[in-house]
Amino acid sequence: MADFVHLSRAARLAPGPDTHHRLWAAMFELPTWHFVKAPSPTGWMPYYGYVNGLRCVLAFTDAARADGYARFAALVLSGVDTPVLAMAPEAVIQLVPRLKTWGVAGMVVDSGPDSFYAALDHLFALQRTHRAARVPQKLPPPEVPPGGPMLGPPGPTHVVSPAAPPMATLGGGALSADTMLALPHWHVVTTKDDPTFPDLAFEGTELVAQIYSSAAAVARRGKPGEPPPPTAVLPPREVLTQLGDIELVGIVRFDGALDIPFVDLKLRADADR
Repeated sequence: MADFVHLSRAARLAPGPDTHHRLWAAMFELPTWHFVKAPSPTGWMPYYGYVNGLRCVLAFTDAARADGYARFAALVLSGVDTPVLAMAPEAVIQLVPRLKTWGVAGMVVDSGPDSFYAALDHLFALQRTHRAARVPQKLPPPEVPPGGPMLGPPGPTHVVSPAAPPMATLGGGALSADTMLALPHWHVVTTKDDPTFPDLAFEGTELVAQIYSSAAAVARRGKPGEPPPPTAVLPPREVLTQLGDIELVGIVRFDGALDIPFVDLKLRADADR
Protein backbone atom coordinates (compact mmCIF):
# COMPACT_ATOMS: atom_id res chain seq x y z
CA MET A 1 0.00 0.00 0.00
CA ALA A 2 1.18 3.52 -0.77
CA ASP A 3 2.67 5.68 1.99
CA PHE A 4 0.01 8.37 2.11
CA VAL A 5 1.75 10.29 4.88
CA HIS A 6 4.81 10.73 2.67
CA LEU A 7 2.71 11.46 -0.45
CA SER A 8 0.56 14.03 1.33
CA ARG A 9 3.57 15.80 2.86
CA ALA A 10 5.29 15.90 -0.51
CA ALA A 11 2.21 17.45 -2.13
CA ARG A 12 2.00 20.05 0.67
CA LEU A 13 5.69 20.94 0.88
CA ALA A 14 6.45 20.79 -2.84
CA PRO A 15 3.12 21.49 -4.53
CA GLY A 16 3.01 20.83 -8.25
CA PRO A 17 1.58 18.54 -10.93
CA ASP A 18 3.97 15.65 -10.12
CA THR A 19 3.33 15.45 -6.37
CA HIS A 20 -0.38 16.08 -6.88
CA HIS A 21 -0.60 13.29 -9.45
CA ARG A 22 1.29 10.77 -7.30
CA LEU A 23 -1.00 11.46 -4.34
CA TRP A 24 -4.31 11.15 -6.17
CA ALA A 25 -3.19 8.32 -8.44
CA ALA A 26 -2.39 6.33 -5.28
CA MET A 27 -5.80 7.26 -3.86
CA PHE A 28 -7.67 6.01 -6.93
CA GLU A 29 -5.59 2.84 -7.07
CA LEU A 30 -7.11 1.78 -3.75
CA PRO A 31 -9.87 -0.80 -4.30
CA THR A 32 -11.93 0.75 -1.50
CA TRP A 33 -12.10 3.98 0.43
CA HIS A 34 -13.12 3.85 4.08
CA PHE A 35 -15.57 6.04 6.00
CA VAL A 36 -17.30 6.13 9.36
CA LYS A 37 -20.84 4.75 9.11
CA ALA A 38 -23.72 7.19 9.54
CA PRO A 39 -27.35 6.03 9.26
CA SER A 40 -29.73 7.67 6.82
CA PRO A 41 -33.18 6.75 5.48
CA THR A 42 -31.52 5.16 2.43
CA GLY A 43 -28.99 3.04 4.35
CA TRP A 44 -25.47 3.61 5.56
CA MET A 45 -23.83 6.79 4.32
CA PRO A 46 -20.38 8.33 4.93
CA TYR A 47 -20.22 10.48 8.05
CA TYR A 48 -19.43 14.15 7.51
CA GLY A 49 -18.00 16.79 9.82
CA TYR A 50 -16.96 20.43 9.65
CA VAL A 51 -13.40 21.23 8.61
CA ASN A 52 -12.36 24.90 8.52
CA GLY A 53 -16.03 25.86 8.36
CA LEU A 54 -16.83 23.55 5.43
CA ARG A 55 -19.04 20.48 5.65
CA CYS A 56 -16.83 17.61 4.49
CA VAL A 57 -17.04 13.86 4.19
CA LEU A 58 -14.25 12.23 6.18
CA ALA A 59 -12.52 9.53 4.14
CA PHE A 60 -9.67 7.24 5.18
CA THR A 61 -7.12 5.27 3.20
CA ASP A 62 -7.48 2.13 5.32
CA ALA A 63 -10.03 0.58 7.65
CA ALA A 64 -7.83 0.92 10.75
CA ARG A 65 -7.69 4.70 10.39
CA ALA A 66 -11.47 4.94 9.97
CA ASP A 67 -12.08 2.64 12.94
CA GLY A 68 -9.66 4.59 15.11
CA TYR A 69 -11.29 7.92 14.25
CA ALA A 70 -14.79 6.53 14.93
CA ARG A 71 -13.76 5.32 18.39
CA PHE A 72 -11.82 8.49 19.22
CA ALA A 73 -14.78 10.69 18.21
CA ALA A 74 -17.35 8.39 19.91
CA LEU A 75 -19.17 7.72 16.64
CA VAL A 76 -19.60 3.96 17.16
CA LEU A 77 -23.29 3.07 17.27
CA SER A 78 -24.50 0.39 19.64
CA GLY A 79 -25.41 -2.87 17.95
CA VAL A 80 -23.15 -2.23 14.96
CA ASP A 81 -20.42 -4.82 14.33
CA THR A 82 -18.02 -2.30 12.80
CA PRO A 83 -18.19 1.48 12.46
CA VAL A 84 -16.35 1.34 9.12
CA LEU A 85 -18.09 1.74 5.77
CA ALA A 86 -15.97 0.52 2.83
CA MET A 87 -16.91 1.77 -0.63
CA ALA A 88 -15.31 1.50 -4.06
CA PRO A 89 -14.17 4.89 -5.40
CA GLU A 90 -16.71 4.66 -8.22
CA ALA A 91 -19.55 4.20 -5.71
CA VAL A 92 -18.38 7.27 -3.80
CA ILE A 93 -18.35 9.31 -7.02
CA GLN A 94 -21.96 8.27 -7.64
CA LEU A 95 -22.94 9.72 -4.26
CA VAL A 96 -21.57 13.20 -5.03
CA PRO A 97 -24.84 14.76 -6.29
CA ARG A 98 -26.72 13.44 -3.24
CA LEU A 99 -24.05 14.65 -0.81
CA LYS A 100 -24.12 18.10 -2.42
CA THR A 101 -27.88 18.35 -1.81
CA TRP A 102 -27.09 17.96 1.90
CA GLY A 103 -24.59 20.80 1.83
CA VAL A 104 -21.41 18.71 1.76
CA ALA A 105 -18.68 20.67 -0.02
CA GLY A 106 -15.62 18.44 0.00
CA MET A 107 -13.81 15.31 1.10
CA VAL A 108 -10.98 15.28 3.65
CA VAL A 109 -8.77 12.19 3.57
CA ASP A 110 -7.02 10.82 6.70
CA SER A 111 -8.08 13.60 9.05
CA GLY A 112 -5.06 14.93 10.92
CA PRO A 113 -1.81 16.81 10.27
CA ASP A 114 -1.17 14.91 7.02
CA SER A 115 -4.70 15.04 5.64
CA PHE A 116 -5.51 16.14 2.10
CA TYR A 117 -8.63 17.58 0.55
CA ALA A 118 -10.67 17.72 -2.64
CA ALA A 119 -13.85 19.62 -3.42
CA LEU A 120 -16.69 17.25 -4.31
CA ASP A 121 -17.07 18.97 -7.69
CA HIS A 122 -13.46 18.05 -8.49
CA LEU A 123 -13.74 14.33 -7.72
CA PHE A 124 -15.12 13.49 -11.18
CA ALA A 125 -12.16 15.17 -12.89
CA LEU A 126 -9.68 13.64 -10.43
CA GLN A 127 -11.07 10.19 -11.13
CA ARG A 128 -10.91 10.71 -14.88
CA THR A 129 -7.31 11.97 -14.69
CA HIS A 130 -5.70 9.81 -12.03
CA ARG A 131 -7.48 6.50 -11.70
CA ALA A 132 -6.26 3.28 -13.25
CA ALA A 133 -8.71 1.68 -15.68
CA ARG A 134 -11.33 -0.23 -13.75
CA VAL A 135 -14.88 -1.39 -14.38
CA PRO A 136 -17.38 1.13 -13.02
CA GLN A 137 -19.45 -0.23 -10.14
CA LYS A 138 -23.07 0.43 -9.39
CA LEU A 139 -24.12 1.19 -5.86
CA PRO A 140 -25.21 -1.98 -4.02
CA PRO A 141 -28.71 -2.16 -2.55
CA PRO A 142 -28.67 -0.03 0.60
CA GLU A 143 -28.04 -1.81 3.87
CA VAL A 144 -30.65 -0.74 6.41
CA PRO A 145 -28.99 0.45 9.63
CA PRO A 146 -30.39 -0.50 13.03
CA GLY A 147 -32.24 2.10 15.07
CA GLY A 148 -30.04 4.78 16.49
CA PRO A 149 -29.27 8.51 16.44
CA MET A 150 -29.35 10.10 13.02
CA LEU A 151 -25.71 11.08 12.47
CA GLY A 152 -25.90 11.31 8.71
CA PRO A 153 -27.85 13.79 6.62
CA PRO A 154 -31.61 13.11 6.62
CA GLY A 155 -31.83 12.97 2.84
CA PRO A 156 -34.85 11.74 0.89
CA THR A 157 -35.13 8.08 0.05
CA HIS A 158 -34.98 9.01 -3.61
CA VAL A 159 -34.99 12.06 -5.79
CA VAL A 160 -38.03 12.58 -7.98
CA SER A 161 -37.60 14.78 -11.00
CA PRO A 162 -40.26 17.42 -11.65
CA ALA A 163 -43.32 16.06 -13.39
CA ALA A 164 -43.15 16.66 -17.12
CA PRO A 165 -46.09 17.84 -19.16
CA PRO A 166 -47.86 15.18 -21.24
CA MET A 167 -45.75 16.09 -24.26
CA ALA A 168 -42.66 18.23 -23.98
CA THR A 169 -42.08 20.46 -26.99
CA LEU A 170 -39.17 22.06 -28.75
CA GLY A 171 -39.89 24.98 -31.05
CA GLY A 172 -43.43 23.78 -31.63
CA GLY A 173 -42.44 20.14 -32.24
CA ALA A 174 -42.23 17.20 -29.91
CA LEU A 175 -39.07 17.03 -27.77
CA SER A 176 -37.25 13.81 -28.60
CA ALA A 177 -33.80 12.32 -29.05
CA ASP A 178 -34.00 13.05 -32.78
CA THR A 179 -34.92 16.72 -32.37
CA MET A 180 -32.18 17.24 -29.78
CA LEU A 181 -29.54 15.47 -31.90
CA ALA A 182 -30.49 17.68 -34.84
CA LEU A 183 -29.53 20.84 -32.91
CA PRO A 184 -26.11 22.36 -33.68
CA HIS A 185 -25.39 22.97 -29.99
CA TRP A 186 -26.53 21.85 -26.55
CA HIS A 187 -26.49 23.90 -23.36
CA VAL A 188 -24.91 21.69 -20.69
CA VAL A 189 -25.33 22.62 -17.03
CA THR A 190 -21.85 22.72 -15.46
CA THR A 191 -20.45 22.90 -11.95
CA LYS A 192 -19.67 26.32 -10.48
CA ASP A 193 -16.12 25.30 -9.57
CA ASP A 194 -15.29 23.80 -12.98
CA PRO A 195 -17.16 25.41 -15.91
CA THR A 196 -15.91 22.67 -18.24
CA PHE A 197 -17.43 19.80 -16.26
CA PRO A 198 -21.13 18.76 -16.22
CA ASP A 199 -23.08 19.27 -13.01
CA LEU A 200 -24.65 15.85 -12.62
CA ALA A 201 -27.94 15.26 -10.82
CA PHE A 202 -28.94 12.07 -9.03
CA GLU A 203 -31.79 9.69 -9.87
CA GLY A 204 -31.74 6.59 -7.66
CA THR A 205 -28.26 5.18 -8.29
CA GLU A 206 -27.92 6.83 -11.69
CA LEU A 207 -26.05 10.04 -12.50
CA VAL A 208 -28.03 12.41 -14.71
CA ALA A 209 -26.57 14.90 -17.21
CA GLN A 210 -28.68 18.06 -17.46
CA ILE A 211 -28.88 19.43 -20.99
CA TYR A 212 -31.04 22.16 -22.51
CA SER A 213 -31.97 23.03 -26.05
CA SER A 214 -31.41 26.79 -25.70
CA ALA A 215 -30.45 29.57 -23.31
CA ALA A 216 -34.14 30.40 -22.99
CA ALA A 217 -34.88 26.84 -21.86
CA VAL A 218 -32.16 27.14 -19.21
CA ALA A 219 -33.63 30.43 -17.97
CA ARG A 220 -37.11 28.90 -17.69
CA ARG A 221 -35.76 26.23 -15.34
CA GLY A 222 -34.02 28.74 -13.05
CA LYS A 223 -35.40 29.47 -9.60
CA PRO A 224 -37.26 32.78 -9.16
CA GLY A 225 -34.92 35.56 -8.14
CA GLU A 226 -31.78 33.51 -8.84
CA PRO A 227 -29.52 33.56 -11.91
CA PRO A 228 -29.70 30.54 -14.23
CA PRO A 229 -27.14 27.79 -13.66
CA PRO A 230 -23.79 28.01 -15.49
CA THR A 231 -23.74 26.24 -18.83
CA ALA A 232 -21.31 25.26 -21.56
CA VAL A 233 -22.50 25.49 -25.16
CA LEU A 234 -21.11 22.53 -27.10
CA PRO A 235 -21.92 20.40 -30.17
CA PRO A 236 -23.93 17.27 -29.29
CA ARG A 237 -21.17 14.83 -30.32
CA GLU A 238 -18.62 16.60 -28.13
CA VAL A 239 -21.01 16.39 -25.17
CA LEU A 240 -21.65 12.69 -25.76
CA THR A 241 -17.92 12.00 -25.94
CA GLN A 242 -17.34 13.78 -22.63
CA LEU A 243 -20.21 11.94 -20.93
CA GLY A 244 -18.84 8.66 -22.24
CA ASP A 245 -15.45 9.45 -20.70
CA ILE A 246 -17.10 9.99 -17.30
CA GLU A 247 -18.49 6.42 -17.59
CA LEU A 248 -20.93 6.68 -14.69
CA VAL A 249 -23.62 8.77 -16.41
CA GLY A 250 -26.76 6.69 -16.92
CA ILE A 251 -29.38 9.25 -17.98
CA VAL A 252 -29.46 12.40 -20.10
CA ARG A 253 -32.23 14.81 -19.14
CA PHE A 254 -33.31 17.26 -21.85
CA ASP A 255 -35.00 20.56 -20.95
CA GLY A 256 -35.80 19.16 -17.50
CA ALA A 257 -38.57 17.07 -19.04
CA LEU A 258 -37.28 14.20 -21.19
CA ASP A 259 -35.07 11.44 -19.76
CA ILE A 260 -33.17 9.20 -22.20
CA PRO A 261 -30.73 6.43 -21.17
CA PHE A 262 -27.24 7.55 -22.17
CA VAL A 263 -26.48 4.25 -23.93
CA ASP A 264 -29.60 4.56 -26.10
CA LEU A 265 -28.81 8.17 -26.96
CA LYS A 266 -25.23 7.33 -27.89
CA LEU A 267 -26.37 4.48 -30.13
CA ARG A 268 -28.88 6.77 -31.85
CA ALA A 269 -26.20 9.43 -32.43
CA ASP A 270 -23.74 6.86 -33.82
CA ALA A 271 -26.41 5.50 -36.16
CA ASP A 272 -27.03 8.98 -37.56
CA ARG A 273 -23.42 9.48 -38.63
